[in-house]
Amino acid sequence: MKLEDIARAYVAAADLDDRARSEAPHLAEEAGVLRAELHALLMQALHANNVPFTDRADAARLAYQLTRYAVTR
Repeated sequence: MKLEDIARAYVAAADLDDRARSEAPHLAEEAGVLRAELHALLMQALHANNVPFTDRADAARLAYQLTRYAVTR
């Protein structure tokens, strides 16, 4: 799976997690688990592609940037 695909999946999971917390609290835990698993995969992909990041929040920020960049290309 390419880094851009992982970033897109992470952003979608993060959005789902945020919506679930407000709209469907009974699904929030499952969405959070998915988000965490994709976040770990994202950090592995960033590392494998020699993309520097400082922490989890920085990795998430990069995912959103990669997703925006992929849409505008």
